[in-house]
Amino acid sequence: MNKYIENLTRTIDESLVKGLDPQKGVLESAIHYALSVKGKRLRPLLFLTLIEAFGKDPMAYMDIACAIECIHTYSLIHDDLPSMDNDDFRRGMPTVHKKYNDAIALLAGDTLLTIAFEKLSRANTEPAKIVNILRLLTVGIGIEGMAGGQALDLEFKGDKNIIFEIHRKKTAELIKATLLSAAEIVDLSPHEKELLAQVGTTIGIGFQMADDLLDIEGDELEVGKKLHKDHGNQSPNAVLFYGKDLIKSEIDASYRKTMALLEELKIQFPPFLYLMEKMVYRSK
Repeated sequence: MNKYIENLTRTIDESLVKGLDPQKGVLESAIHYALSVKGKRLRPLLFLTLIEAFGKDPMAYMDIACAIECIHTYSLIHDDLPSMDNDDFRRGMPTVHKKYNDAIALLAGDTLLTIAFEKLSRANTEPAKIVNILRLLTVGIGIEGMAGGQALDLEFKGDKNIIFEIHRKKTAELIKATLLSAAEIVDLSPHEKELLAQVGTTIGIGFQMADDLLDIEGDELEVGKKLHKDHGNQSPNAVLFYGKDLIKSEIDASYRKTMALLEELKIQFPPFLYLMEKMVYRSK
């Protein structure tokens, strides 16, 4: 299993930087750097393994997978900026604004978003499916998704009742959009898409709860970024407001619900199920 995930991750890594020349200028260098820093590649892995779960060749859709990862990487660059989460390290390496500067980091993030749309526009699938995937992803990262969730995060004043809404928008909506993008490729029925949307929301919130738990209990060397900062920042960390025991119980519940939904969908592809488990039971 690990070998399969490692090989697919390596293919994603190679595809992400293909055509980028870090010697051509500071902007291209910064983009190449951001995409070269080793990450989990969770979203493209989810997309590709779900496609394979339904019998299609995942390699034929690498442009879409890379587009999704470019969107995620753009969001990380912007989240790390001093005006946002103000982080100096990401995945064990200096963040883009620390390696270069704030202005180049801002431009690198903006350009990665446009690169994502460029990759989607040349993906080798039916135009109608590309339009639907564009709609799914833009909703997932817009006001009702990632950007809206980040705004709620920045405005957070300690009301624990909105924490899971922040988690849903900031994290789960892009994961849901990723799964539904794969559903477009494999022609799932409307009912199957609805079930898969529930999977994305449930496992996405579980993933963010696990991230909250990591900030409290994790090892900085293993995680690759500064931890134990949420308490001082009064961030919307669910563990701080609900306690470890409840959040661990909620993580378990999110995983059980996800597995029940996947069983109903008859998704049994081991690499995809492995990723589902690793999203909520994680050490980094």
